[in-house]
Amino acid sequence: MSRLNATIKLLFACGELLFLFASLLCVLTSGIVYSGHIPAFAFPLAKKTSIIVLLVSGAALICSCFGCCAVLRQKKRRGCFSGRRMLCLHLLLLVSILFFGIVQMRFLETQELRMAAVIEDKDSFPKYNAFERHVNKYVNNLYFEILSSDSLEGSSAAAADWLVKFVEDKCPKRMSHEHCSALETRANNCDFSLKSCCPDENVCSSGVKEACPYENCREEILGQLYELLVPMRIGAFCVCVLSVLMLALSCLLICYNKRDEIEMELLKGGNISEEDIEAIRRLKSNKTIDMEQLEAPRFGSRKRHVKVSPAELA
Repeated sequence: MSRLNATIKLLFACGELLFLFASLLCVLTSGIVYSGHIPAFAFPLAKKTSIIVLLVSGAALICSCFGCCAVLRQKKRRGCFSGRRMLCLHLLLLVSILFFGIVQMRFLETQELRMAAVIEDKDSFPKYNAFERHVNKYVNNLYFEILSSDSLEGSSAAAADWLVKFVEDKCPKRMSHEHCSALETRANNCDFSLKSCCPDENVCSSGVKEACPYENCREEILGQLYELLVPMRIGAFCVCVLSVLMLALSCLLICYNKRDEIEMELLKGGNISEEDIEAIRRLKSNKTIDMEQLEAPRFGSRKRHVKVSPAELA
C-alpha cells in the first residue's frame, strides 16, 4: 500500500508541475491580450475576459504551490495544517478551476461553431450575437478613426497598423485606406446595396449595415478570430482534463491511511490487550539501556561456537 501511495504522490507531483506550467502560460497570454499586443482582441470585452482569466490563472498558480505543500504533509494527521485538510482545500480549488474551465470551453466552442457557420453562409445569419456586436463596434470605430486621423498613438497605433494591413490583404479592395481616404464624398452618390462603395461613418451610424466596414469584411474578420480561438479552446479542454485527473488523485491521497503499528494490529486481532499496548509504549518511551540487550548478539555479528567433547558432557 505504501508503494502505491508513493506512486500516486509522484503522479500528483507531475500533475502539479503541469498545472504550474499551464497557469504560467495562461497568465502570460492574458497579460499579452490585456496589454493590447494582439490587436484582434483589443476590444473591451476581450480585455475584461483576459482580466478574469488572469485572476483564475493566478488562483491556479497558488493552487499548484498549495498542492505541493499538501502532498508533502499527507501523513500529518494533527494540527491546523494537517495533510488531509490541506488536500481537501486543494480539492475545492480544483473544483472551482474545473467549473471555470468548462464555462470557458463551452463559450469558445459556441463562438467557434457560430463563426464557422457565418463564414460558410453569411446570409443565413444576418443578426449579430453579443460577441459579434462587440467586434463590430470595435472594428467600425477603429476603421473610421484611421480614416479621420493621420496618426494614432500607443496601443491604438498598433491596432491601426494591424487593421490597415488586414484590410489591404484580405478585405475587398474598395475598403482600402488609400482608396477611401482619397474620396471626399462617399455617401452622396453611392448605392450601398450594390456593395461597391467605401464604408461611411454617418450612414453606418444611421443603421445601414452595408455602409459599415465590419459588415463588408465580416467573413474575413471572423476567420481571423476563429484561428485565434481554436488554440484557446484546446487549452481550456486540456485544463479541464488535467483538473479531473488531479481531482481523482487528490481523492486517493485523502483516503490513504497509514499502516497501523504491529501492536495495534495484534490488538485488533485479539492477541493482546490494551494493558499490553500501554506496557509496550512505556518500553518504547523508556530510554534506559537494558543489560540483556547489550549482552544479546547484534544483527550481522558472528556467534562464537565452542566445541564440547563427549567426555566433558559426561
